Amino acid sequence: MPALSRSILTLALLGAAAPTPLAHAQGAPAPAPATPLGCADWLTLEPGNLRAARVSVSRAVFTDASGKPGKAYVVKGDLLLQGPPVNGRRCSYFVRGGVPTGAGGYLNTMQVQNLPASAALSGTWTSGSGTLTLTKTAAGAWQVQGSALYPTPGGSANLGEVDGTLTRRGGAWQVAADGCELNLWPVGPWLVAADNGACGGLNVTFSGLYARQR
Repeated sequence: MPALSRSILTLALLGAAAPTPLAHAQGAPAPAPATPLGCADWLTLEPGNLRAARVSVSRAVFTDASGKPGKAYVVKGDLLLQGPPVNGRRCSYFVRGGVPTGAGGYLNTMQVQNLPASAALSGTWTSGSGTLTLTKTAAGAWQVQGSALYPTPGGSANLGEVDGTLTRRGGAWQVAADGCELNLWPVGPWLVAADNGACGGLNVTFSGLYARQR
């Protein structure tokens, strides 16, 4: 076989065997199933059980609940949103630029470092469809103002707004006004939000993961 043909065959075999690096080899994450390697959609998990983590090993391969490895992996320094522990592993969701990608699976708890919740709430936080601005009054109360939208097939958008004083409810901050109830949980560098579905027009929701913009 000519040398050039042997080289092409070798490269093709290496490419077929290579696992998928989620964080660094793709310009944008490929579409992933809602339940990567048996993990539930993170939005269905109890927000109070979520935590933020940073990968602490050179490479961590996502597995299923039994530890069987998949093809995708993350590398040291990558940020994750994680669910509750299950036999020494947690469902882990890769977060890029403050946005959950939908890619992930189980990781051993020894492969990551837990990130404590930020003590600072003030600032403007954004998700895929919502914006929340948190400010502290001179009296020490926290205020939240926010807006969210849902683009309609006809080219317009359904809107939602929230405006009120936050009160502490266990591990969450809550605001309730005009039938809208919004809960916020500080999780690592992010805010996890969940509403009651009554905070705006049809399909409008504030629920999601928020990253601080300023």
